[in-house]
Amino acid sequence: MKKVIRAKAAANALLIALSALAVFHILMVLGVLPASMVWGGRADGARVNLGLLEVVSLVVTGLIALVVAAKIGYLKAERFRRVIAVSMWVVFAYFVLNTLGNLASSSSLEKAIFTPVSLVLSILALRLAIEK
Repeated sequence: MKKVIRAKAAANALLIALSALAVFHILMVLGVLPASMVWGGRADGARVNLGLLEVVSLVVTGLIALVVAAKIGYLKAERFRRVIAVSMWVVFAYFVLNTLGNLASSSSLEKAIFTPVSLVLSILALRLAIEK
């Protein structure tokens, strides 16, 4: 896998995808996109709950971006090298579970769009997790 994609390229792709995901979550909070697109289609009609869930998702997305940026060296965090390494494996596991959740979604839109995206993010996260 290390020969297929460089760690920096994987990190850059992840950071771009996470930035797009942050914009998506902001659009969800603002009500620009339909609630049926997320949370397995179960948050439709629950605007207050959806807003809270999307804010939490936005925070998680930001934390993942920080881990990725620290792992690749964009953020200097030498003292936390071990924590960042473990956190990168947690990010990988998160994306794998997210992929499985998207596969199980009752929303065909969520299943069709976010399952492949989540799978690619899983692979990119794995690439970073195996980097020394």
